[in-house]
Amino acid sequence: MPVTTFVSMILAVIAASGLTVWAMAQFGLLKVLPALIALGLLARWGLSHVPGDDEPA
Repeated sequence: MPVTTFVSMILAVIAASGLTVWAMAQFGLLKVLPALIALGLLARWGLSHVPGDDEPA
């Protein structure tokens, strides 16, 4: 993995955590929690395993 990709991923995680803390402080846990659950389920679905295509072309 290139260094720029790795650094970008780290910065994205830091930014997402900061946004989460800000949203919880601004709107409260009960309003932010359903959005976090939905985003987590969407990420889980998007990162699920896709079976490979082993058939010849």
